[in-house]
Amino acid sequence: MRLFPLPLFALLVPAPALAQAAAPECAVRVQFGSYAMGIDRPAFERVRALLARDRGVRAVEQQHWGREGETTLCVRTRRPSDARRLFGRVQAALPAKPRGPITVEARGGLRFEAPRPQEH
Repeated sequence: MRLFPLPLFALLVPAPALAQAAAPECAVRVQFGSYAMGIDRPAFERVRALLARDRGVRAVEQQHWGREGETTLCVRTRRPSDARRLFGRVQAALPAKPRGPITVEARGGLRFEAPRPQEH
């Protein structure tokens, strides 16, 4: 049996961080969460269809991370300017009171949450 030494940084960096570093950067990220009853499926399908029709979208990757359909869509765009436009289109397609929490983020620090967090 032959052993190969691991690079020192592999021992210092947790595995999820290494996987995240290898993942493509998302110009727009749409996260569909759940309140113990599944995601807002109609909103999810509406956003997916919108992204499929948009010429500024290069690729969409779906990452399923929960037991109730929780999913994150990672959108890669053809041009950097497409990210801001897509952010606005996705935000406009979401209901004011979705069945579960939905978060949209885009390059440049843009962020939208539905339903909106309560201010105290």
